[in-house]
Amino acid sequence: MKLLVLDPLSLLGRELLSCGDELDRLDAELEYRHTSIDDEHEIAEVGGRPVLVPPLDSPAELEGHDAVVVASEGHGSRHEHLLSFLDRNPEAAVVDLSRLAILRDHTSPAAGPGPIPARHLRVAHPALVATARVVEVLQHLGRLGGSLAAVDPVSVFGREGIEILARQAAQRMRGEPVSERIDDRIRAFNLLTVDSDALQDEAAAVLPELQLAVTHSLSGMFHGHLAHLALTCSEALSPQALREALEQAVGLELADHPLGLDTVPDHDRVLVAPAALSADGRQLALTLMVDGLRVGGALTAFELLDSLV
Repeated sequence: MKLLVLDPLSLLGRELLSCGDELDRLDAELEYRHTSIDDEHEIAEVGGRPVLVPPLDSPAELEGHDAVVVASEGHGSRHEHLLSFLDRNPEAAVVDLSRLAILRDHTSPAAGPGPIPARHLRVAHPALVATARVVEVLQHLGRLGGSLAAVDPVSVFGREGIEILARQAAQRMRGEPVSERIDDRIRAFNLLTVDSDALQDEAAAVLPELQLAVTHSLSGMFHGHLAHLALTCSEALSPQALREALEQAVGLELADHPLGLDTVPDHDRVLVAPAALSADGRQLALTLMVDGLRVGGALTAFELLDSLV
């Protein structure tokens, strides 16, 4: 398989290339391009060996591959070549791992293996990937509905966001004015609610049978996606039946209290805190934690590549 990785030096790009077993399984022959403003080649380390990463200079450089994976941390002028490629090649296999806003109208969200909605895909938000795994083992209970509160860490803004957060925290600890912003916001020791319309639309596309109201927040954490999932079932559940159902879910791991986000990095599964059930057994609440660089990140991208090629 001939695979082109766009921006392999990003957090997501490095995570993708660290999945050696998945790359070996695909028998992937890798090529690279970067989208930074610099015209020079970048140097990446893959499998302990240095490789050159040329700049993306034309849409033609994206052609001739079995698939293209986008791992950019932000968008710039070179992404115009990618947009042109997408418009000219509707049947090309493309996976947007970075969930760039400029690609939202050019890609369809997908949460994992199975039928794909299009050839140009984006990895669904980690909270939706985690929710899809829960819903898969509960759908036998009849019509489900509920709410999802997704909380993102600063790592969604890449290495620069993490570095700025550390400086923000130091300045706030010293009582100094905060000199730098992350997406025009102060994130250190803070939590912000943001517009959830895009995530609501994505939830409807990824989980069309689930009536889900979605909220979206940004935390001051470095890593780890958090999701609070509340579901109403048409049939009552017992605590034992719920636990047995969740234990059957692929990619879920039941955990005990206390469960902290610091246990999430480099974890390949969705960590699930003990569930809460209403007295009538028809309403349940779950706290889900994932390493969004892997679940809803690199590992989910490989699942989508399996469906595309």
